[in-house]
Amino acid sequence: MSDPIVNVDSTPDPVDTHRVCFDCCVAPLLKQVVVREGQPATCSLCGASNAPCVDTGNHEFLLAIKALIRYHFGEWEYHSKLGDGSIEELFFRDPNPFLKINPQQSAIDREDIVMSCVYDIVNRAPQISIITAFGRDIYNYAPMTPVASAGSAILFEARKALKERNHFLVEAEYIDQLRPIVPYITETLRAGTRWHRARQGIKKRSASITHAGAPLDYAYQPHDKVDIGAPPIVIASAGRANRPGVSYLYLASDLATAAAEIRPHPGELVSVGNFELVRDLRVADIRAHDLTKLWRSDGELELLELIATIEDVFSTAAPPSNRSTYTVTQFLAEILRQLGFDGIVFRSTVGDGYNLVIFDPSAADWVEGSSKVIDVKRVTYETVDRPLFDPMAHYDFTFEH
Repeated sequence: MSDPIVNVDSTPDPVDTHRVCFDCCVAPLLKQVVVREGQPATCSLCGASNAPCVDTGNHEFLLAIKALIRYHFGEWEYHSKLGDGSIEELFFRDPNPFLKINPQQSAIDREDIVMSCVYDIVNRAPQISIITAFGRDIYNYAPMTPVASAGSAILFEARKALKERNHFLVEAEYIDQLRPIVPYITETLRAGTRWHRARQGIKKRSASITHAGAPLDYAYQPHDKVDIGAPPIVIASAGRANRPGVSYLYLASDLATAAAEIRPHPGELVSVGNFELVRDLRVADIRAHDLTKLWRSDGELELLELIATIEDVFSTAAPPSNRSTYTVTQFLAEILRQLGFDGIVFRSTVGDGYNLVIFDPSAADWVEGSSKVIDVKRVTYETVDRPLFDPMAHYDFTFEH
């Protein structure tokens, strides 16, 4: 059997104790640990004296470091048997997710600080695993992926199941698997909060002649009230959260996002206005998963990964030509509704704001006098170049489109 990365039965060489201050911590999670566990001392990184510091051998510090490794990095990036990296190298990356890199400090001194806790990172705080297996056993297990990559196996399996079985059968199977995330995504939107909604087109326009031969001076009447609200059930088409024939009310945090969500073309007129919540709403807020809330065990990190995956699915743009991705978001929305939520808040895929979908449209009323007509002048796109297929190269997988 090949040697493990770290000999868990050996005794580490004695090292000096090192301390890290609040200001030298990059991750909010580490700053949180310093606030709770820190004592006045001299920081080993920046040299600040009498600063709140935490010992690099502190249990909470080590646990937080392991959580951050799991969150940011795949195992192949630091497990030398799987790739060409190491745990200590993670601390020298720039930008660094753990600690600030002090350009005034020598590489030797910094390495001494990092090495003072690398052994403990691997062998202590067993609540979190960062090494799948040692020796030849590593080839019998799939390496761990970064939590931030949003690759929850739960949704992977659910997506597969939705292609094979009726959605209501799949929902019944997965509702208990999603129930544990409820406390971490629950938010309350207060009655009286105003949100924006848009609809393509207008009711009518009128024109006046101001001077002989001059262009007509137009005035526009926007859609408002029920005409801009949730569509009637009989004409409700599939949306990101609703299946066909189900009428939900989609709103946005700002006017620009509301207009962008309906995908208008340049030159089109758009009616916009406000809706006001008539009661407090218990919503599933999936805009941002929070490592400071879920990090103390492998189980909590798996919940965080699930939330990150749900967030990623809702914030992935679906072109009009391919709405198959809505199968999963509709599935998730229905489970969240069954779990007692009144709606979902999620980041917009086309605007800078965020969206609110309300399961019961009567929970928001039209705001009189809020209607406007806007003229879309320009639509911008952000593009990213992708690698081109090389017919001479070897690829592990090929997918036909």
